[in-house]
Amino acid sequence: KMLFTGYIGYISKDFLSRILTTLLLQGLYVYLWTLVLIVPGIIKTLSYALTPYILRDFPELSGNKAIELSMAMMQGHKMKLLTIYLIYIICYIFCFFTIVILDNWLIPSFYATMANFYEQVKSEYRARM
Repeated sequence: KMLFTGYIGYISKDFLSRILTTLLLQGLYVYLWTLVLIVPGIIKTLSYALTPYILRDFPELSGNKAIELSMAMMQGHKMKLLTIYLIYIICYIFCFFTIVILDNWLIPSFYATMANFYEQVKSEYRARM
């Protein structure tokens, strides 16, 4: 509890509310695309995957602008992200057989991989611009 409240102390309430609003909006968009068909929902999930990282780097952006920037940055990178997701899904299935002991390493590894993926995509996107 103390660690959680200490972490929240560094985040302004405005920033936290904007992140939550953006993530709810992102979830709504993915839900609506999934109502059309499953495949467009998966594609939009991959397109919107960088939104939280973008909001962290550029806190002045609105939610829709962060989602649009995520879609632009993910052009040509969706298959690589899908591969990362599938690898971690398979690892998580194997983790279940270890009575979830390996979760202590798998979840931080996933988030570190995602942060590294974001930095790589961001640098490629800046090189294109």
